[in-house]
Amino acid sequence: LGRRFGAYLVDWYLGALATALPVSVVSMKLFGTVQNQNIMTFQPPFGLIAGALGLFAALIYYVAVPVLLWRGQTPGKRWLKIKIVSGDGQEAGIGQLIIRQLLGIIVVEGSLVSASTIWHQMVSIATGIEVVRPLMYAGMAVSLVSAVLVLMGRRRAIHDMLGGTMVVSCK
Repeated sequence: LGRRFGAYLVDWYLGALATALPVSVVSMKLFGTVQNQNIMTFQPPFGLIAGALGLFAALIYYVAVPVLLWRGQTPGKRWLKIKIVSGDGQEAGIGQLIIRQLLGIIVVEGSLVSASTIWHQMVSIATGIEVVRPLMYAGMAVSLVSAVLVLMGRRRAIHDMLGGTMVVSCK
């Protein structure tokens, strides 16, 4: 459990850096500073462009790396020697990893990674409807339930249940 939380912290930080980098580049070009990370304040169409680039970077970090580079491992999981596997303990399939990482972590548990904020902002920009706060609070509630499930001994978060996966120690 401790290694899983440690891996989460490493991945949260590195994933946030990867997601923020393209947004920072666009912010620097528009405002002369990298400090403006709120794509909703970028003039059209630069908010959507920065958001798409940030999401692309997040997808590389959270989806492509554990699917294509280190099957079942993000950098944090690899460093702390844990791995995402199928619910039966076998190597997780590509579809399972994509569902777990993309749908489970980025979309459903929307407060676990910064990529969630980016897609919330992009939806708000595209629709003109402020959805950031409601989706953030919903994501926090789902994430809290997910954390409680892990802490109560189920050892499987909601994103694991969605993907049919679990996290185990590896060598």
